[in-house]
Order: sequence, then structure tokens, then C-alpha cells
Amino acid sequence: MSRLSKAEQREIERHKYFLSEQAGHDVGYEHAFQDWMRNYSKRWREDRYARMLEMQREEILRHKWIESERARHDLGKDAILDWISRYAAQWRAWYEAEFGDSIA
Repeated sequence: MSRLSKAEQREIERHKYFLSEQAGHDVGYEHAFQDWMRNYSKRWREDRYARMLEMQREEILRHKWIESERARHDLGKDAILDWISRYAAQWRAWYEAEFGDSIA
């Protein structure tokens, strides 16, 4: 079994519950794991990553707006690069702590 994040393990447990309900008996973790990996893992990971990127984009745009307001003109790409150099690592650490584990 590959190394799974806590979030993936929770999703497999949830998947196991629904498969077991549908089957009328406990299908077992291994069966749920194999089914989830084969049918759902790729989409789940893509969706999770897309949500993380959208949240990060919102933070960058918020920073750009605030800094541009302070400067009284649009800072454009410079504000984006500023956010990346000053806050990207902290934001990623916050995100991982907030959501319980890393994405990749």
C-alpha cells in the first residue's frame, strides 16, 4: 500500500462505509482501498489540489489589492512576486496544519 495522507485515509474509511452499506455487510478496508484507488483517488486528489490552489490565489489577490491600495496604484506582478517571496511558505504550512496533512 502506498503512503497515504490522513485525508486520503479518511476518504477511504468513508468510502468503505458507503460500500458496506450498499453491500449489506462489511466489505473490508482492503476492498475499499482498492476500489477507491482505482475509481476515485485521481479525481479526489485533483479536486483537493484545485481547491488549495484557488485558496492560495485568493490570498495572493487579496495581498495584491491591499498593497496596491497602500501604494495608491496597481502593483500588478510585483505584488504577486512579493507575496510569493514573503508568504508562500508560511501559507503552505498554515494550509497543511489547518487541513491536517499535506496534499501530495
